[in-house]
Amino acid sequence: MSLQLMKLTDKILNEYYGNIVAQVGKMLFERGSHPLRDIHRLTGLPRSKVAEALAVLIQHNLVLVEEWRPNIPSYNLLYDRVFLILRFPRYVFLVREQFGEEGEMVVDVILKEGQATASHIIVTSCVKLLEASENAAGGSSITSSSYELKHVTLRNHLIKLIENGFIQRCPSPQTLGKPCPSMSIKEDELHSFPPELLDLKALQQEIQARRAGNTNPDISHPNTDVLWRINYERFHVEFRDSEIRNSIHRRVDPLAGECLGAMLKLSYKTSDPWAPTLNPVSVAEIRDQLKDLKYLNQYLKILEEQSGGCVQLVGDAGGGQYRLNLANAVNTLTHALIYNIIQDRYGSKAARVFRLIHKNSMMEQEQIAEISMIGKKDAYTLCSRLFRDNFLQLHELRKTYAPSPANKTIYLFHVDINSVVRNILEWCYKALYNLIVQRETRGSENRRLLEKRTRVDSIVENLRQSGGTDDQIKEVEEMLSPRKKWKERRGNTSLPLVWRNGRKGEVDEQIKNDSGLKDERYACSAVSRLPESGVKSIGDTHGVRY
Repeated sequence: MSLQLMKLTDKILNEYYGNIVAQVGKMLFERGSHPLRDIHRLTGLPRSKVAEALAVLIQHNLVLVEEWRPNIPSYNLLYDRVFLILRFPRYVFLVREQFGEEGEMVVDVILKEGQATASHIIVTSCVKLLEASENAAGGSSITSSSYELKHVTLRNHLIKLIENGFIQRCPSPQTLGKPCPSMSIKEDELHSFPPELLDLKALQQEIQARRAGNTNPDISHPNTDVLWRINYERFHVEFRDSEIRNSIHRRVDPLAGECLGAMLKLSYKTSDPWAPTLNPVSVAEIRDQLKDLKYLNQYLKILEEQSGGCVQLVGDAGGGQYRLNLANAVNTLTHALIYNIIQDRYGSKAARVFRLIHKNSMMEQEQIAEISMIGKKDAYTLCSRLFRDNFLQLHELRKTYAPSPANKTIYLFHVDINSVVRNILEWCYKALYNLIVQRETRGSENRRLLEKRTRVDSIVENLRQSGGTDDQIKEVEEMLSPRKKWKERRGNTSLPLVWRNGRKGEVDEQIKNDSGLKDERYACSAVSRLPESGVKSIGDTHGVRY
């Protein structure tokens, strides 16, 4: 495990769920799986508070319940799931692009609830959408026909998301009445939605009651025992495929990216999306998928040559068969990311040296200076900096093992790509933690000023919508005292600067998060190709457990 990942996990839990949940999560991160009595003893918190914190973590799929001893459950923190909280905006945005506003609201409700029944998801989403429609319409009432149309539409979007794998069914207890029941689910039930789970009339009645102000109506639904949650792996498959398509789009053209996307869809019908290599697809199948694409054979030839080993020709049946090697694609993307990081941090010469050593496996210092056309002194300095930051490793080679002063020891530089990926992941965790702390510090220092400005802007916006005069708007804007206006004009505490820095912090957090996601994908692909003896060491180092 990683110290930086532990600090980041503690900060995220504290920000989203509070201090008590963060203390319980930190204890589970440091000490691993423990029963309730040990967590109560080690944290020093009241037993009831610890139980409530564990219930919150279990509800949001952040803790796994296992049997420690007979009839005694233990709790294990899934710290990689905690890190995924920072990616929730990306999940919502992806669903909005593919399924529209209704699908976005469904996923947003599940992300906030962790686990929920289908009726609760539909009712909550429908109420929020209707309230948003009323606010957009200026407070006008919604007709009764909108209730029926809206909740039926949300049900259809929920079923689509389940069938496409973005939402999955939670395991159910198989042995009731035990302190630690076994949880399991059949494979065919994971992404299937039985129609008898929903009563549309009961949904409509609850929506009307919630709209009338009754927050807890006494209406029963037939799906109280069936819970649904987000399938993170499905989203990560979409992110990975998007990165691969975008790289081909930049390297060749948009049509080549579209061709590769069609090949991915066809391969997923018969292959596991996380397999290193997918099953072959024929040119005839690709042509059926892309009927309007001209020069398909030429595009496939270009993809075979310029995809970095992702597209491979494996046979001639059906006009030719092509196989996608996703492990090579992830390796290529990861290497490009590492090269860019080194270039930004150390300069173009250091990136040239690193690429040269990575390509040639092992090199002596004199060879590096010669081939890279860099002075010996500069080459020595760059290699020393890269070695100090764990981008390069040193291998000692002796000509003979005889104890003679004439023997010369040769030092060879080489690249351990797994060590480099772990190093960059540590940087991402540290940078994310620092950005969150900086955002909190800036917000606390200027909290009162920001709240005052927000209230003033809200009043001004309401006046403009209601047809207020310029004198009224000016009078409201003068609510800020001269000293606050002077603070606004100051360069170091001005509100535009605070807002801009806060927004920049959010963007920087997303950039670091994306870099960590790419490195985690490489780690996952590396683990899938290792024997069992090597899986545990790498997987435990940086907490990648999909």
